[in-house]
Amino acid sequence: MKSILTPPEIQFSGTNTRIKWINDKMRPFLRHPILILVCLWGIYVLIDGSTTYYFKLPTPGLAFAIITTIIGFFSSCLYFFWLFPSIFYSKKPLIGILFSLTGIILLSLLRYFMLLIAEVETQSPWSYMVYELMRQWVFLIITFTVWGFYALIKALQAKQRTEASFDRLRIVHNKGQLSPHFTLNLIGDISAKSLHYSPELFEDINHFITILRYAYIDTEKFNSLSAEVQAILAYLHGQKLRFENAIYIQDEIDRQLLHFEELYMPKLLLITLIENVFKHGIFQDPSYPVLIEAKIIYGKSGIPILHFSTQNKINKNLRLAKGKFGLETVRNLLDYFFEYATLTPTVSEDTYSLTLTIPYEESYQTWPDR
Repeated sequence: MKSILTPPEIQFSGTNTRIKWINDKMRPFLRHPILILVCLWGIYVLIDGSTTYYFKLPTPGLAFAIITTIIGFFSSCLYFFWLFPSIFYSKKPLIGILFSLTGIILLSLLRYFMLLIAEVETQSPWSYMVYELMRQWVFLIITFTVWGFYALIKALQAKQRTEASFDRLRIVHNKGQLSPHFTLNLIGDISAKSLHYSPELFEDINHFITILRYAYIDTEKFNSLSAEVQAILAYLHGQKLRFENAIYIQDEIDRQLLHFEELYMPKLLLITLIENVFKHGIFQDPSYPVLIEAKIIYGKSGIPILHFSTQNKINKNLRLAKGKFGLETVRNLLDYFFEYATLTPTVSEDTYSLTLTIPYEESYQTWPDR
């Protein structure tokens, strides 16, 4: 949902002309990010040297300046290439953090002994340690500011590539598909004619129309919980049609969910979880029927909470290549659209179960407009 507090999306778009101009100018630095630090420390040396000369400030000498600049540059490299990426991107950040801190300590000790050899350092070890801690803190803040700008530009470049790929895909999709209205109307007419010959065939075709209508929904448009459940029921009907009496499903989907048209559900989210049951599980064993449960319960404050769960026997003999739309993608969608949603898989020796809860506390800002 949009609000007056929501910034325009073009502000963060990779196709924004000003952002594109920055991307183009930053391209050499993004290919070789160490150039960013070289420029940063070059500017630091120029400003420090010019102010010292202009204001005739006292200075420990050229050796002090060279040693400080070299050690400071390598400290920034550790922050830029190890510490910050480990904190924000690594799945095991502790290793990168420990490596970075160890490197900073070694560089600080190296600077201390280099200053002693150059007969520049006159501070006590304790005073030097306090001074060095303050100095490294300043380097940390400055380097983080530069790294944050670098990470933002990299993210915008990735978004620009994604938007370009999406535009190409949309062009190909629009060129290759028939008009949704024409297709649905044609099949609807065929469905109406089939009613005269076979009510069962009429029902089968209508379920197919439901799946087809669902497939035509734009992923960026509002997809209701009602539409998602309707697609699930049509999908299950199709599976029963395919396998006839050789499929065993314990359907506990509350049909009242078909009335929740105001609640949002990202397209393919629930149906993907059900499709995974048929991909990875055993559904033809009468002693282990697939359990699919979906219902709305109400919390203490009266908010609707979707409770969705599946349970199936594990097919241990099946080996499937890892797909691109799995649990991790579902989690990312949940994190984006539903702040308090939980997704809990449970694996026992023979059984795999999955439980999803989504509290619909409010109409979230991330929901598309209806």
